[in-house]
Amino acid sequence: MARNAALITAKGNNQSLPDKNLSTICGKPALQYVIEAARDAARIDEVYVSTEDPRIRELSQVLGCHLIDRPIELAQPDTNHGDVIRHGTEIIKQDMPDLDCVVVLLGNTVMTNAPLLDLALHILAVRRDLTSVMSVWQAQDDHPYRALQINGDGCLESFLNAQAGTSRQYYPKIYYYDQGVWALRHEAVFERSGPSPWWWMGARSFPIVRNWVTGRDFHTQLDLDVADYWVRSGEEDEILNQDEIDAILGSNGA
Repeated sequence: MARNAALITAKGNNQSLPDKNLSTICGKPALQYVIEAARDAARIDEVYVSTEDPRIRELSQVLGCHLIDRPIELAQPDTNHGDVIRHGTEIIKQDMPDLDCVVVLLGNTVMTNAPLLDLALHILAVRRDLTSVMSVWQAQDDHPYRALQINGDGCLESFLNAQAGTSRQYYPKIYYYDQGVWALRHEAVFERSGPSPWWWMGARSFPIVRNWVTGRDFHTQLDLDVADYWVRSGEEDEILNQDEIDAILGSNGA
């Protein structure tokens, strides 16, 4: 019987926010929330943490995770995340010959829970034609039509030079990965056919659209404050395409 694994990527020496994977949110390290979400997911059989940091390694062991020793060349500021995921998947596949799907999680995304992970894996279990599932948010305010760049004269100009109106609701809908879940068939990471820059997701990636307005990764103190609020207030996900997902799951069985 095929099994699934969680791969949590959590390096040290972070550039945007030092030690962000170990940042304390409501009395617990951020990484602990991610590990607990993966452990609590009914459809995840094993949890792996990829790191080169001894502190992250120690915490992961205490919380019962398998460790993947990340080579130092894959722990650099300019390392392609896909190469880290491919390296981790290769090791997991050696440990789990019957591996089906890998759920990739960032070590500092507190706003990720077991129901979301199980939902992503449930979709993949039912829809064998899909290569992956990705949580995203709709971002009309940050639409490429509104993107600006600074030209050689130091002035702002349109990035796309697209002629567009000011009413964002009439733009084509766009979506961004929300730093929540990447669930993929392990073969996809070797095919490099996913939507750029997420090449490890394969050619057919299904969206779980969550109601949010920015990525959930940590880059600033504001991100930590928002995560703290999320935990303290008991917020839960609102999935905007739940009806579509229910139709998929209902029409194909549990």
